[in-house]
Amino acid sequence: MTTKQITVLTANGALPISRVISRLSRAAIDLRAHCLVDNGDGHCKLRMVVSDPDGAVAGLKAEKIAAVVNDVVMVETDDKPGALSRMLEMFADDDLQIEYSYTAASALPGVAVMVFRFSDNARAAAILRQNGVAVL
Repeated sequence: MTTKQITVLTANGALPISRVISRLSRAAIDLRAHCLVDNGDGHCKLRMVVSDPDGAVAGLKAEKIAAVVNDVVMVETDDKPGALSRMLEMFADDDLQIEYSYTAASALPGVAVMVFRFSDNARAAAILRQNGVAVL
């Protein structure tokens, strides 16, 4: 199972980034996770998991903001030392590549939510589920 992620290329400044986030807010779209990565050229990639991906893309398009939709894997794991290491060890016998990952807020105490983009999301999600990891 995968989740839709939206990626927007924008200038690094607070105002251009605010334009994107404000557009989502006006459409009552909740930002569930985000990762902002500098490209080194005055621009950044803003990756977001939102409550309504289709609505977000439509709203951004209306503002002439290009958005790309990708599949990612969101998981819940224990929020304690070693949890990520144990999860990554589940891939020891596989040649999956992790393209990127970032964390998301969790409303549950003791639970961490993480977002991953794997070279094969479906296979990664299956391995995680087989090992008892909650794939959202």
